[in-house]
Amino acid sequence: MKRILPLLILFSVCMVAKTGPDFDKYFVNKTMRIDYYFTGIKGETTISLDQVKEEPVWAGSMANLVDTLNYGNHKVEIFDKETGTLIFSKGFSSLFQEWQTTDEAIDSIYRTISASVLIPFPKKPIKFVHYSRNRQGQFEAEFSADIDPNSRFVNRDKPLGNYKRKAYMQNGSPNDKIDILLLPEGYTKKEMRKFRQDVKHFMSVLFDAPPFNSYKDRFNVWYLEVPSEESGIDNPREGIFVKSAFNLSYNSFDSDRYILAFDNKRIRDIAANAPYDQLYFIVNSDKYGGGGIYNLYSTCYSHDAKEENSWWPDYVFVHEFGHAFGGLADEYYTSQVSYNEFYPLDVEPWEPNVTPNADPKTIKWRQFIEPETPVPTPWDKQLFDKIPYKNQEERYQLLRKQKYWGKVGAFEGSGYVSEGQYRPYLDCKMFSKSLVDFCPVCQNSIIRVIKFYTEK
Repeated sequence: MKRILPLLILFSVCMVAKTGPDFDKYFVNKTMRIDYYFTGIKGETTISLDQVKEEPVWAGSMANLVDTLNYGNHKVEIFDKETGTLIFSKGFSSLFQEWQTTDEAIDSIYRTISASVLIPFPKKPIKFVHYSRNRQGQFEAEFSADIDPNSRFVNRDKPLGNYKRKAYMQNGSPNDKIDILLLPEGYTKKEMRKFRQDVKHFMSVLFDAPPFNSYKDRFNVWYLEVPSEESGIDNPREGIFVKSAFNLSYNSFDSDRYILAFDNKRIRDIAANAPYDQLYFIVNSDKYGGGGIYNLYSTCYSHDAKEENSWWPDYVFVHEFGHAFGGLADEYYTSQVSYNEFYPLDVEPWEPNVTPNADPKTIKWRQFIEPETPVPTPWDKQLFDKIPYKNQEERYQLLRKQKYWGKVGAFEGSGYVSEGQYRPYLDCKMFSKSLVDFCPVCQNSIIRVIKFYTEK
């Protein structure tokens, strides 16, 4: 049964003004894909250019070209080479940045991971600058390159496979809407009917969830029927290895439930058959798992092996999209993860829903906190921590009885750590495995992103 939160306080979402230059002056309606490699260990990164590729129609906004959200662990800025004018920017996160917090990176085992950035196709030569956040959370330039869009070295191959895109929901031009592209992983040709059913199911789940239910008309949803040779995906801990279309796997970064893909260029080459702002892999598996990285992609398993857990994929689907689209942090702290010091206690995270700052005058979501709510906000954390993780209903009932249930405050325990990090709400889609909604702060962030990409 779905649990409905109390009425949310008024969102403090401002109208979005046009940001950036005139599209037609600097760009044509195509996509430039810049592929490059991250190489390094914890605290050390080398970036090298791989290729520049021309792809079909630009799916992003033609009005808001300069990213003002300030989300992501990286950002790129594109400058007109002749005048030095900033003509495009975008924030995002990466597999490599997450990997740098794992034991493998800390142990100085070098790895190389592929990444891509999509920008509108420029008319004239540009300067590409890549930034990453430093230890203090500030952006520092790490790499730059001059790119001539008319160069013979630009790869102009057609998208891989010539898969015909299919529209599940089309509300307008890709430039005016947020385009979600759903990709099947581990579905054989004979299982494509099941994939289409899963598309219908998960889109119903997503657009029933606030705030997406109020902004459904701002989205397009596309899908490609890309068959896998074998059914399912890799599950290394059980010795299962499958010939799937995109090579997704459980146990990413040695976390059993974490489903990621590292074959970046194959994914991009196939995805180019459709316009997209967000990629989402529906994984044909009954084993719990998923993943979501800001402006990279989301993954979610399609169904659960146990009937009593049939709602778990629905939770995972929306939760992971909260990461990849809304820039939201995990608020839980009692589940095992592979990261080390993912959110240092002396640095303000860029994510809008986690903070080490419990000062009521400066906490970043202070506009949502009522005057009578104390900050930090007390709750029965010690009692909650004693309840086993598997007893989710008991945990929920304890939270429901708290004095500040339904109030925005600063509740200790968030971002994978028990002490020193705070979340804005007792319970939220980003905190517990349940069917609660996103909290007001998380909903506000999602609405900001929706408006940035769809308002002129």
